[in-house]
Amino acid sequence: MCRRRQPGKMVRGLGPVHAIFASARHLYATLTVALPLLLTLGVATMVLAPSTALADGRTDYLIRLLSTSDTFRVRAQAALSLGRIEGEPSVVTALSQALGDAHPAVRTAAAASLQRLADPSALGALRAHGRDSDSGAQRALAAAMETLERVARSRPRHTPTDGASNGSTAPPAAAGPAVYYVGVGTPGSRVPSVDAATLRAAHEFVAREVASVSGVALAPDGESSAAATRTIRQRHLAGYFVDSAITQVEDGPRGLRVTVSVIVGTYPGRDMRAMLSGAATVQGGGGASDRRVAIEAALRSALRRLPQALAASGGSASR
Repeated sequence: MCRRRQPGKMVRGLGPVHAIFASARHLYATLTVALPLLLTLGVATMVLAPSTALADGRTDYLIRLLSTSDTFRVRAQAALSLGRIEGEPSVVTALSQALGDAHPAVRTAAAASLQRLADPSALGALRAHGRDSDSGAQRALAAAMETLERVARSRPRHTPTDGASNGSTAPPAAAGPAVYYVGVGTPGSRVPSVDAATLRAAHEFVAREVASVSGVALAPDGESSAAATRTIRQRHLAGYFVDSAITQVEDGPRGLRVTVSVIVGTYPGRDMRAMLSGAATVQGGGGASDRRVAIEAALRSALRRLPQALAASGGSASR
C-alpha cells in the first residue's frame, strides 16, 4: 500500500515524521516538569468531600495526541502507548473512542491496547465497532472482544437465592471481607435520547462498578425490605442503596457531554447520605456507541468517590 509522507516542520537531520516525534518528546518533557494537566475527560464531586482530580501529565498528553493529532502514525503510537497505562478509566474511554478513527492503523492499535488492558467496560464500544472494513482492524477487534468477554465471564455473577420467588439474584462475592451491603437501582433520566435499553446497560455498569469496591457485597435486584434487613443483621453489615440519574446528554462543539448524579442512601430505608456527581466529554458524532462510552465514563467518574462516601456515612448506615 502506498503511503504518502505527512507534512511537518523539519528539524535539522530529521525527516517530517521523526521531527514530529522529536517535538512531541520535547513538549512532553516540558509538560511533565512544569505543568501536570487537569483531567478533562471525567470530573467527579461529592457533597461530603469535594475534590479536583489531577491527571497524570503523560496520560493526558497521550490522550490529546490520540484525539487531536493530524498524523495517523502519531495517533496509532499514542494508542499503543496508552495500552501500557492500567487503572485509568480515561484511557479506556479514549481508546474506545479511537475505535472510530478514520485510519485502520489507529483502529487496530486502539483495539490491541483495549485487549491488553482487559477492561470489560470497553465491550460495548468494541461490539459497536465489531465490523470493520479493514481486515487487520477486524482481527484486532475480534481478538479484543474475545479476551474481554472471557474476563467478564470470569468475574462473579449473580445467582438465584435459595427460596427466591421474585426472580431476584444473590450478590456476588465481595472484594475483601464484606463490610457494606449495597443495593443498586436502575438509573433514571428525563433526557429524550436516553431510552430503556440505555438505562438497563447503565444499571449493569453501575452494579459492576459498585461490586468492585473493596468490602461491598451486592444486594440482589428486587430484594424486599424484610430480606434486606435480615441479611444486614445476620451478617452485621452496613446497608446502603445507590441510585443514579443521567441528567444531561448534549452534543456540543467540544464533543458529546454527559453529566450524571449518584445518590447514596441507607438500605433499606433510602435516607440520603451523600450525593456524587460526574461528567465526561467524548469526541465523536454523537451516535449510540459514543453516548454509551460517555455515559459510562461519567458514571465511573462519579463512583470514584463511592468508597469515601460509604466510609464517611458508616456511622449512620442501616444495620
